[in-house]
Amino acid sequence: MPTETETFRWTEAYSVNVAKLDEQHRTLFNTVNELNRALVSGEGSAVLDPVLARLVEYATEHFDLEETLMEQHRFPGLSTHRTQHKMFREKVGKLLEEHKNGRTGVPVSLMLFLQAWLKQHVMKTDKQYTGFLNARGVK
Repeated sequence: MPTETETFRWTEAYSVNVAKLDEQHRTLFNTVNELNRALVSGEGSAVLDPVLARLVEYATEHFDLEETLMEQHRFPGLSTHRTQHKMFREKVGKLLEEHKNGRTGVPVSLMLFLQAWLKQHVMKTDKQYTGFLNARGVK
């Protein structure tokens, strides 16, 4: 449910017109907004473990599905996409390690990273495969 503390609201502008991928993207939005609400209330560290766990799960499930679809349909941007997915996994892994080591500021660093990811990857990079996959019957 949208609230005034949502950093990002899902709109059709974010849609890649592939139902399962859009559903997974919405889950990512929910996770970002959960972290944001916790940061606003001064409880960012309290939600960090479950948020990071969900991001690791998201990276596995969502990226695997995206890459499988791109591979099956021979999407020419697959290599670039894989590289960006690898960078996401590495960044989340680094932040998870920093959190385990007691580094302060991890919730804010994670939020900044996720905001940039939604703007750059979901809004731009993912949009590159929308028409390609849709033209091949992937909805």
